Amino acid sequence: MNYPSNKSRLLFIKAVRLVWESAPGWATTNIFISVIRSIFPLVLVYLIKQLVDGIAEAAGQNSDINSSLIIWYILAVVITIFLDEAATSLGNLVRNKQSYRLESYMHSLLHSKSIQLDLQHFENPEYYDSLARAAREAPYRPNTIVNNLISIARGLLSLLLMAGLLIYLHWLIVIILLAANIPGIWLRLHYAGVLYNFKREQTPAARKTAYFKWLLTGDRPSRELRLFGLGEYFTKLFNKNFNKLKEEEISIISKRTLIELVAGIFKAAAFLLALGYIAKETVSSQISVGDMAMYLVAFRQGMVYIKDVFSSLAGLYEDNLFISDTFEFLNLKEKIVAVPPVIEPGNFSSSIKVENLFFSYPGTSEPLLKNLNLGIRKGETIALVGANGAGKSTLVRLLCRLYDPIEGKITLDGKNITHMDPALYRRLFSVIFQDFMLYNLSAGDNIWMGDVLKPQNRERIKSSASQTGIDELIEALPKGYDTVIGRLFDDSRELSWGEWQKIAMARALYRNAPVLILDEPTSALDATTEYEVFSRFKEITRDRTSILISHRFSNVSLADRILVLDKGTIVEEGTHQALMKAGGLYSEMFTKQSSGYKL
Repeated sequence: MNYPSNKSRLLFIKAVRLVWESAPGWATTNIFISVIRSIFPLVLVYLIKQLVDGIAEAAGQNSDINSSLIIWYILAVVITIFLDEAATSLGNLVRNKQSYRLESYMHSLLHSKSIQLDLQHFENPEYYDSLARAAREAPYRPNTIVNNLISIARGLLSLLLMAGLLIYLHWLIVIILLAANIPGIWLRLHYAGVLYNFKREQTPAARKTAYFKWLLTGDRPSRELRLFGLGEYFTKLFNKNFNKLKEEEISIISKRTLIELVAGIFKAAAFLLALGYIAKETVSSQISVGDMAMYLVAFRQGMVYIKDVFSSLAGLYEDNLFISDTFEFLNLKEKIVAVPPVIEPGNFSSSIKVENLFFSYPGTSEPLLKNLNLGIRKGETIALVGANGAGKSTLVRLLCRLYDPIEGKITLDGKNITHMDPALYRRLFSVIFQDFMLYNLSAGDNIWMGDVLKPQNRERIKSSASQTGIDELIEALPKGYDTVIGRLFDDSRELSWGEWQKIAMARALYRNAPVLILDEPTSALDATTEYEVFSRFKEITRDRTSILISHRFSNVSLADRILVLDKGTIVEEGTHQALMKAGGLYSEMFTKQSSGYKL
């Protein structure tokens, strides 16, 4: 077993601080009730002694001279038991309230950290392992640390009171009491580390099992699952991974159970010795029958308290191992931050420039974008075209500072954007991503998601919907803009993919940012609807700087400038007419696409 290091002790202190920060009042109440509960057992043991001695005396004298006293002792025992039960129930209520507050607090920490982290973390499988471990342990581990601490304090106090009582009988009884529990203590500490290492090593396999479960039960894979008959195949994969995980865990638990049985023999032998000695002392009239009952109960309770204390100590060791996973996640660092000296982004008055930019995703050695240079003037519309993988969407993510380049820089009105607060800088952009989100919320809320920092403006929502041509459909829904869309919840209305795309466009327009980026904005629209959208293109992009990414060359011809990307580099630039006249890559791609429409 490894003893706690300074780092472990620091994590332990941080975990306790989290519990206190989440609910100081409930934590204090929990401690108070636990201290009160630790006193009741000694009071109860003493009252039982007095009751038994009183009954024995009355029985020996064949008299009822102590009947009133016996009744008082009976009442005292009953009241003490009731108070102990009441304190236990109240303690459980307090712990549940404290646990709820802590769980809410820990979820807020995890969610806050997750939304702050750079996108590069989401490209790394190790991030998902770290998140899975943190999400599994964070909601309750800090609370179990505090509960174990309280249990140790309460158990020690009760144990000291019982040991102090037993030492009057014989000091060897106390030694036997302690020695009998040593095997169980070692067992718990040893297997805490074994189970932790097992669960940590199995995190990727557990995530894979969860993935196969999603494939079998999720909405998105449901169609292909049925069409291609994949259900049985994924069921086998799920069972294979699930059974392997559980069989290994059961194997560890089985070994622990076997050793627990051996440890139980030591405890039984200790109780046999204590029972024999107490019986001998009673028969020889060294102690009274009431003393016998008191010492037997005290010894038995002492074993319970030792088990509680050392189980809680082992629990602390186990909790400290697992809580490290939570802080491992919470300590992940964001790299996309404002680099001093920090400056305000401003309102975009001149241009955005990309200078000598190189970029590659984490885990790849070859740059996706190479020595990229371009300028975007305020108010103009540019189009990015190129084959899949040319770097168009990646360039958009860099412009929005969702990533930082490995070399080169991006400037806004001549100022390096790395010196700007990323959140404030991103307020300048409104983007329809190719893989835009579908929110199972009301239609109005879906559009409002474009600018939730401001109160919902129903007129702006309707105006944005009108610009994309989705307003009539929304108005026709059962509750209009208050109708929930999607299929996850009751009283909802599902939309076609093209209708969802219009909602996403309306959301981007609602943001009313100075730079509008459209990444394949009409890929799911039919020809008629696409024509309607682009016939209003000038209206949609009015007073905005626009960047259009599209594989449909009939749309990009509307741009003031077209940039052609090939293998991460801009190879051509100009208007549609100029590029067609040049006869280069753009002309070749346009000709191939347009020839497909000829009969």
